[in-house]
Amino acid sequence: MKKREIVEGIEKQPYFETTASISESEQYDGTRDLRELYPFLISGGKNTERYYFMHINNKTDYKFNIKPKYFGDESSYTEVFAKRIKEILNVNNDAKIFCVFDWDTVYENKTNLKKHEAFEQQFHEEISNGIVVLCPSMPSIEYWFLLHFIDDSKLRKSCNRTLKELNPYLKPYFNHPEKSLKKLLKSEKYLIDATWVERLCADGKLNEAIRRAEKNIDVATVSGELYKQSYSYVYKVFKK
Repeated sequence: MKKREIVEGIEKQPYFETTASISESEQYDGTRDLRELYPFLISGGKNTERYYFMHINNKTDYKFNIKPKYFGDESSYTEVFAKRIKEILNVNNDAKIFCVFDWDTVYENKTNLKKHEAFEQQFHEEISNGIVVLCPSMPSIEYWFLLHFIDDSKLRKSCNRTLKELNPYLKPYFNHPEKSLKKLLKSEKYLIDATWVERLCADGKLNEAIRRAEKNIDVATVSGELYKQSYSYVYKVFKK
C-alpha cells in the first residue's frame, strides 16, 4: 500500500460555546439550529457515530450543527461527504466542517483509496485552509472509544479486533449483557439512551482520550510511522 498522510486542518480556534438546553425533539434527532455558529459535523455510520455525537451535543458543552442526514453509510462516505459539504457551504460561507469516518474501509483497498483521493482533490482548497477537517480513525471509531480507557497505539487492522478489546470497558455501560458489543453499537434501540456516552465521558475520560490521540499522532508523525499504528483524529472536533 502506498504510504500517505491524512490531510489535516491547520487552524486552532475556539469553535465551541455553552448554550441553553434544547428541546426534547432536538434531543431525539440531534438537530440543531443551523443559524448558530457551531461547527458542522458529518460522518460515515448511521447509528454509532450519529448517536454518539448527538449525545455529546446534548449532554456536554461541546456543540455542533448536526442532522440525521449528515450521517450515511460508511462504505459510501466520500459521496455523502461531498454532497453535504456542498449543501453547507452554499448557505454558510464561514462554516467549519468536521468529517468523521473509519479508515479500515480504505486501508489496503485500492478502489476505496482512489475514491478517497478523488474526494480530497475535489475539496483540496477547503481542506488546506481548514474549512473542512478530516477526522479518520484507524481502524474505526471504536478505537477512539478505546482511547478513553487505555493508551495503546499498536496497529489494529479491523474493527472486530478493536471491539474485542473495547468489550470489557464499554459493554457494562449498556443494560443488555446478553447482547454483543457489536450489536449494541449498531442498533438504534440500544444507542438512543444517552447513559453510555455520559459514562464514557465521565471522570475525565474524554479529556484523556483527546490527550492520548493527539500525543500518539504527533509522535508518529515526527517519526513518519503513522501508517504503522492505530490512530484517531476524532480528537480534533473537541479541540478548543
